[in-house]
Amino acid sequence: MQIAIVVNAYNRPQALARLFNALQRAEYPADVRVPLVISIDRGGREDVRKLAEQLDWPFGPKDVILQEQHLGLLQHFFACGNLAKVYESVIYLEDDLT
Repeated sequence: MQIAIVVNAYNRPQALARLFNALQRAEYPADVRVPLVISIDRGGREDVRKLAEQLDWPFGPKDVILQEQHLGLLQHFFACGNLAKVYESVIYLEDDLT
């Protein structure tokens, strides 16, 4: 089963950096590649995009999605949840989770 970590981000670079730090400290199975998808809602701060793009993710592929329009929290949640159609399962995290 391929499980991707999906992070919903918008305008909180400090919170996003804290979440990235926690994700990098987590332990992942050595024989499993863990995709990381960072979805940034349209209108989000430029420093959020840069932080996502510069993140080193040695545990698997990393994809940064810049939403084409402002979705708002609920629609962004659904857009991230739809990634379960691409991956078998997703772990959904918002940028302000610790």
